Amino acid sequence: MSDPLATRVTWRWLITVVTLAWIAPASADDALTRLTAERLEAVHQAALKFQQARKTLTRTGPLREYRANLHVHSAFSHDSRGTIDEIVTAAKAVGTHVLMFTEHPAEHYDIFQDGHQGTKDGVLLIPGAETKGLLAYPRQSLSESAATTAQEFSDVVRGAKGLTFLSHLEERMDWELRGLTGVEIYNTHADFKDEKRMLAALRNPLWLLGSSPLFRKYPQEAFSALQHHPADYLKRWDELCAIAPHTGVSANDAHQNVGLTVRLTEDKRARIEDALGEKLLDVDAASVGELAPSPADAKAGAVLFQLRLDPYENSLRHVGTHLLMPELSQPAVWDALEHGRAFVAFDWIADATGFDFAAVTGADRYEMGSRCKLAPDLRLVGQAPLPARWKLIKSGKLHAETTGVALDMRVAEPGIYRVELWLDVAGEERVWILSNPLYVAGE
Repeated sequence: MSDPLATRVTWRWLITVVTLAWIAPASADDALTRLTAERLEAVHQAALKFQQARKTLTRTGPLREYRANLHVHSAFSHDSRGTIDEIVTAAKAVGTHVLMFTEHPAEHYDIFQDGHQGTKDGVLLIPGAETKGLLAYPRQSLSESAATTAQEFSDVVRGAKGLTFLSHLEERMDWELRGLTGVEIYNTHADFKDEKRMLAALRNPLWLLGSSPLFRKYPQEAFSALQHHPADYLKRWDELCAIAPHTGVSANDAHQNVGLTVRLTEDKRARIEDALGEKLLDVDAASVGELAPSPADAKAGAVLFQLRLDPYENSLRHVGTHLLMPELSQPAVWDALEHGRAFVAFDWIADATGFDFAAVTGADRYEMGSRCKLAPDLRLVGQAPLPARWKLIKSGKLHAETTGVALDMRVAEPGIYRVELWLDVAGEERVWILSNPLYVAGE
């Protein structure tokens, strides 16, 4: 009969020794450093205060705001098991109106004909693919396309009135494709790939088991601990916008495929599997009994423990692309994305609904993504539901800063203008909102 105290000592020792052996030295703001009970609680309290303090803002004019999630994978993709029902349920829980899927192509299904589309429980579904370095949203089947290069593929999709976005910029900083709709200006997976210590820890199932109380108590804060300012993405976006307008969107890269399951085996051992059901290792059931107890009547195959680090709800809430449209429809989504009437927001920090950024002159108003000419009375105006630090970026360079709930600045010279809004989250400055640019030409 095993000694429970000895089991606990062995368990804690294994977690500590294996984790320390796998994890590199800490940096000040990496995800693993943020994963402490004290830090996560502070972030949780900060988010609650933002929720209580934010103001509901009225948007004037014919356009309404709809939240979208781009770069979403379901069970059509080889690296996901997500069902449409659970994804839509997650979308509704976080206030998402549009789900834009990007499945990995395969021979047994057609991205457009078989993909998720139409409206389900009030959520608009749009089928698409992640392929050839792009997010593609076609208007017809791609099964007969003979395109071999990214440029050829984009030309086919765009030629049939579809949308294409350059994806995973960290792998394609030197790409310059003509005719794109836009570019990812944030990608959750790319942010995650930079977390070397976190990646090392996640390869250790014992660390995952030992850390599960934190992930369960603070699921959103733990997921979003990976967020950093995407400086490299934004720098490249600014460069591409100087060549031609590119609509900036966020990429959730949602798969719900990070985590583990502990399952009882035929010989009463504990099998640790990844989130896709692949075996990682078998261990003595008693060695994980503290966190994954095995009931006396449990049968082989019974799940003793399950942890999902990237459930759809947390992934979709983390960041979204807010679209300005007259109605919730596929044509309206196309029009908003084609013309850059959108902004990216890390809504896990605070709901960004109501944010606005536009150019005004006389009785004329120019929404995000618009082109306008310099005029003596041309001004940049904006509003936010919370006081924030506004950074006005002009043609890729910091041009001005202000704080508060509103922006009102005269435009003195041509340029490409966008804004970033930053919030103090438990003592750490975090980027909250990224607008699409306004393109101001000389008189």
